[in-house]
Order: sequence, then structure tokens, then C-alpha cells
Amino acid sequence: MSLGTADERVYGAGVEACLQPVQQAVAWSAERFTERFYDSVGRTSEGAQVLQALLPEEFERLKARQAAHLRLLFSPTLSLAEHQAAAQRAGRAHALVGVDLTTLIESYGAYQQEIQAEILPLVSGESREQVSQLINRRIFSDLQAQAVSYRRIEVELALAVSQIDELIQGTGNFSDLVRGVMAVIGDIDGDLSAFFARCDSQGELQIEASQGASGHRYHEAMMSGLVPRISIDPAREAGQGPGGRAWRNGQVIISEAWAIEARNKPWQELGTELGFRSSAAVPLLDDSGTTIALLSLYSAWPRFFSTLRIGNFLNHVQKALSHAVQRLNTTPVVPLPRRQIYRRWIAEGRVRFLYQPIIDLRSGELVKVEALARLLDEEGRLVSPDRFLPACGNEELFLLLQYGLDRACSDAARLLDAGLRVAVALNFPAEGIGDARCERAILQALERCRPRGTCLELEVLESHEGPGSDERRNAFLQGLREAGVRLAEDDLGSGHSSLLRLDQYAFDDVKMDQGLVRGSTRRPQRALEFMFYLTRLVHAFGMRLTVEGLEHRGLIESAAILGADQGQGYGIGHPMPIEQIADWHRDFRYDVDPLRPRTALGALATYLLWDMQLGSAAADGHGGLAHARETVRGFIAERGLQDSELARLLDEHFQGGASARPRIRHHVIEGFTAIWCDELAAAS
Repeated sequence: MSLGTADERVYGAGVEACLQPVQQAVAWSAERFTERFYDSVGRTSEGAQVLQALLPEEFERLKARQAAHLRLLFSPTLSLAEHQAAAQRAGRAHALVGVDLTTLIESYGAYQQEIQAEILPLVSGESREQVSQLINRRIFSDLQAQAVSYRRIEVELALAVSQIDELIQGTGNFSDLVRGVMAVIGDIDGDLSAFFARCDSQGELQIEASQGASGHRYHEAMMSGLVPRISIDPAREAGQGPGGRAWRNGQVIISEAWAIEARNKPWQELGTELGFRSSAAVPLLDDSGTTIALLSLYSAWPRFFSTLRIGNFLNHVQKALSHAVQRLNTTPVVPLPRRQIYRRWIAEGRVRFLYQPIIDLRSGELVKVEALARLLDEEGRLVSPDRFLPACGNEELFLLLQYGLDRACSDAARLLDAGLRVAVALNFPAEGIGDARCERAILQALERCRPRGTCLELEVLESHEGPGSDERRNAFLQGLREAGVRLAEDDLGSGHSSLLRLDQYAFDDVKMDQGLVRGSTRRPQRALEFMFYLTRLVHAFGMRLTVEGLEHRGLIESAAILGADQGQGYGIGHPMPIEQIADWHRDFRYDVDPLRPRTALGALATYLLWDMQLGSAAADGHGGLAHARETVRGFIAERGLQDSELARLLDEHFQGGASARPRIRHHVIEGFTAIWCDELAAAS
């Protein structure tokens, strides 16, 4: 942008003759002029705040630059382009140190007054008026050019807000969101470094992303112990910095002069070396106002975060990013060094697959195997997905999908060669639904698998979906189904959107999250009731239910008794290399009989099934109810418990039917639970 109405005559050949005679006067008075000017600026409240934020050496450099700028204004050979570039650099610096435009304009009034008082009296009387008019024009042009830098920074911040909003709206992956926001912040003028951190399960603040070379070095220094790690504990000195205070009070904390503020002392030596001159600690809050994450920003400019425009930017980022992080905050905390290692291993192809059997709970037949990704660490040990998946963005997830598709095709062929025609199930992130790149990869894999008759099943992981319309996602899934891919919803019950997705998409199968059955050792009634009702819900949608986490015979029996279709878990088979599946299949024996439970948990499942169906039966003589009663009594007889209190309560409940008191049911469940706990203790 040009200097607008600046008169070219103030830069022409005639100017040189006018200004050349005053050069000695300008050189002689430049330092004194600068001292007087900053003395005048320091008497204003805004000016004093700016100057007080400077280190002594910074103030000396500022005065030197100001003296040089004064000499530039009086330069006989100054060109329009040279002046414009210098003024815009000065305007950028003024904007970045928090001088608002109104204050800048007022300071130019003081600037002109000092020129009138210090320099013009040294100019001969006959040319003084001409020099005064020329310099005033240059000062006006200078102010215009500086204002250009202010507007440029405002436009840049508006663009950053727009980019962050687009990321929040279009990104369903936590890692990609954080990395994207950090990249946007790093592009803002101000020499910014940044950290994103959350607390781990021990309450320690863990940095999960950093931005800028100085930011990376600062994080490395914290990890090595060179400087303290930022803490949220008020009892620690490291908890008294801006980050710790912001976390605790939920307010944005600005450090205008980071390098000289006493509370920053534990980090100042290194931070000053890295160029940190101001900071902003932005707590991200959930709906209750509790801090769930911390965004820490550092600038190489003092008072950078103190302007109204930056304040508005930080407030917007805090509100918008708080909602997004709360929505995606189910992702476990993974410290940045570990995140970087996992991403590198995935890029290098250090991915291995194990396979876990899934059986039909009625016949015990092997119906499919689930391919489970693992990473191979430097010592050759396998790293489980609960550790590395939270570090994955969409690129890493796509790479894992590609690796999985390649292995599924080749390993399914190995199973066929061993006489096992079973489906291969592969995890698929919900972010990939509607992604054309994922669609191509899956369809290409099918073309490779189809000649051998391999059946591929995708288990859609419980995670947040990526951008795109419902129509696009439905078309994506329908296209895969038409191509012969079976679709399963994974981990039903693990997240808030599971039931919504079950209603939205026509899955073939549903997998009940193993977390719902883990409580069987403490609260077996609750676990079995979950299993019962989810089975009926899934069957009502015309789908099949697979129960995960079947770690022992009692759970396998219970799942079969309550009507689940398929089962998976350590009680059936551990994840294993593909070459071990045939041996497992040869040795596996399924002797579960839903009509004759051998465990107390299976008997409890039968009792609960009878109790929950009681109200819907037409009469007490209903055949299914009568059979359930006899099954439970048969278990009591096999255990020699005919004369026990449990047997008496069961008879009372069976005879009382629907009118039996809840107290009886409660004590019956307690009785079976006690036997079940004894069985577990004996087995262990």
C-alpha cells in the first residue's frame, strides 16, 4: 500500500538542497531529542506501561532506533519506498508491544513538539519554515504507513480466528484439532511459541503439543529437568507461574513483562535466552467452569498480549476451543515426546497385527477374527492401541487402516489355506466415514481379497465423526455394504453417541463394550442387566450382538443365556499371531450349555432372565418361565444347596410370581453373587 496523499516533492531532488544544511544539527541533537521524547512519553500512563515492560538493554536499543528514525526523517536522499518500508517496520513494532493507535497518534504530537523545540531552532531562519513543512509532511506520511501495519495485524488476527473456527467445526479428531490450532497460532505475527497441556491421571500437567523452535526447546528443557515443569499445585513454586494460576482460577493470565516478573523466576533464565518477553496462559473450561486444558502462549515482544485486539482474540479462542476440547476430551493424555515417538513408529511401518477369535455363542463355531494393531517398540515389545491411538491424527489413522487392509487380505488367505473360512474384522475410525480416500483404500483391498472369497468386516470405533453431511456418510456406508463389506458398531455403550449412531446407520453387527461387563465381579446384576437389555435393543434393530470382554466361563455362559449372538474375550482366546489361529481352533472346546449353567453367574443370569420376563408373560405357567425355574433349581441341586437359605428364597419368589417382594429378589441376587465371588476366588 502506498503512503496515500504523501507529496512526492518531499522526496524529490529539490529536497536534498533544503535538508542537507541541517544534517549536522540533526546528528548533534538526535540523542538529546530521543531522551526528551521518551521522557515526555513516560509521563503518560500508557507510555509508562510500555517503557516499564522493557529490559534496560531493550530500552537502549529502542532509543538507538528512535534516533536512527529521526535521522531518516531528515535524510536528504530518503525515497518514498524507503520511508514506507521503515515506517511500516516501526508500526509493526509499536503494534506488537501493545501501543494502541490512539496512543501512537498522541505520541506523534509529542514528537513534533520535540522537533520544534530541539531541532528547528538550529535551522537558519530563512529555511526553517520550509524544513518544518517538509518534516511535518513526512511525519504525517510516517503515521499513515504505521497505521498500515496495524491494519495488517488486525486482518491477520481475523484470519486466524476464522481458521480456528473452521478447524473446530471440521475436525473430529483431538490430535488434529490441537495440532491445527497450534499451527495457526504459530503463523500469527509476534514470534509466538505455544504449548497445549492437560492433566494426566496423577494430576500432573502434561504438555501434549508445542509450537515454534523456542517452544520445542523450552519443552525439552522442562522434560530434562533443566527448568521446572509447569505445575497446577499451589504448594509448589512452579505452581505460582501464570499457567498454574490460570488453571486454578479459570481466568486468562497475562504476563506483560514475563522476563522481569518475580513469579516467573524459575523459568526466566532459559526463557529470556529463548526470547520470551510476554505470555498468556489461557485455561480451557468445561460447562461447569472447571479447567480441562491449558493453552500457554509466549511472545518475543513485551506487552504483546495486552492490547484490546489480542484480548478479544484470546477470549474467542478460550470460548471456542473450550467447547471443542470438552467435546473431544475423552482422549487420554499422551505427553508430547511419547506422541512423537508413536507417530514416527507408525510412519516407519512398525505395525504388527494380532488376531482374536470371535465365536458363535450357540454353537461355539469360530465365525471371525478381529485384527488388532500393535506397535513394535525399539526393544521388540508390542505396544497396545490404548497407548498409541490417542496420539493419532487422521493421517496416522489412515496409515493404520492401510496397513490393516493389507494384512487382513494376506492373513485371510493364510486362514483359508489352513481350512478356516472366516471373516476378518478391522477397526475403522468414525472420522473416516465419508472420506473418499478411505473408501478407495477399502474398495481396492476388496478387489485384492475377492478372488479368495475373503469376507471383510469394519468395526466403526466409537469416536467423533469427521466433516461432511449425514447423506454423504450414509452413502459411504451403503456403498461399502453393497461392495460386500459388513459393518459393525464397536463398543456400544462406551460413549454418548453410540445409540444415536445405532439409530442413524444400518449396521450388520453391534459390539457391546467390554467396560459394561468388567463390573461383573463387583456388581454382576448390573452387568447382566446391561447385557440383557442391549441384546434386545440390538435384536429389535435386526442386528447381531457381540459381547466383548468375556474373560471367564461365567461371562460366556451368561452372554449365551441372555441371548447374545457372538462372544469375544480372554475366556475364549487371547489375541495371537495369525500362525497360531489354526492351533487354537484345533484345541478349542466349547461346552457351554445355556440350558444347564455350571457357574453361579450363569445361574444368576437365568434367574434374572426369568425375573425380567415375568411381567411380560401371559401367565405363571408360561413354558419359558417354567423352564427357567427348573434350570435354576437344577443348579441349586447340583451344588447341594437344596436346604440353603438361597433355595428357600428362590422357592418363595418362584411361588409368589409377580407379586413377590423386591426384598426377596435382592437377597436372591446377593446369594448368587456370594457363590460367584467364591468361584472366582477359587479359580484365582
